[in-house]
Amino acid sequence: MKKICIIITLSALLLTACGGSNGGSIFGGSSINIEEAKATKVVTITNEDNAPKCQVSLKVKYVKGDDERATTINNAIEQRLFMFDSLTMQQAVDSFATYYTTAYQKNMAPLYREDRADETKRAWYEYKYEVETDTQRGKDGCLVYIINLDMYEGGAHGIRQQLVMNFDKKTGKQITYNDLFVQGYSYTLRELLLDELKKQTDTNTLDELHEKDYLLTMDIYPPQNFILGDDEITFIFNPYEIAPYDKGNTELTLSYSKLSQILK
Repeated sequence: MKKICIIITLSALLLTACGGSNGGSIFGGSSINIEEAKATKVVTITNEDNAPKCQVSLKVKYVKGDDERATTINNAIEQRLFMFDSLTMQQAVDSFATYYTTAYQKNMAPLYREDRADETKRAWYEYKYEVETDTQRGKDGCLVYIINLDMYEGGAHGIRQQLVMNFDKKTGKQITYNDLFVQGYSYTLRELLLDELKKQTDTNTLDELHEKDYLLTMDIYPPQNFILGDDEITFIFNPYEIAPYDKGNTELTLSYSKLSQILK
């Protein structure tokens, strides 16, 4: 199939403002208040009857307010989701939904017209882009921000990913491994993750992991996505990161006691 990738170049968008949505707090009345920006847009690839559709649904939580902490957190969320940080969150979701569906029609309609006589190819053009987010309280009151992405842009199957960001409650700064661990932590953390993966998969050697389709083309590594819980860190590997698509997400949990030798 000939296919053009939709490249999101958000700096070229014409932006419009909209209002906010439902509010709430994940800290039981503390000073971090959460609201949600929503956008839904459905377009057909052409104006013909029964043409394939592109469906976009965005439900993006954000921190209410315009103080430095809220701005820092919300900018980081926008960068992760949409690759820009200069808009309100409602502007961001509205603009992304409009741009994505417009790009779908522009890029995919010519290809669809070539393929529409072949009903077996119709599914290639039924696009979907869904984002749903959630927040929870993490270690020492940090804000854990969870993004669930479900998209389909042709091919054998869609893509599902879970993306996680952890924010310092006081400053809004995103917490990284360098904030958590001492210098030179990487080797020890990789060994701990490998041991946990062996335990979880009931294997003892790297060869046995390979037989179960883990780490076929890469070594274990600390993933970008992790959740700072009260008693442990959960490391999240999305499909294709250390295992094939059909394995789904791989979550490895290490207690702070196991990590004590490398924690700051």
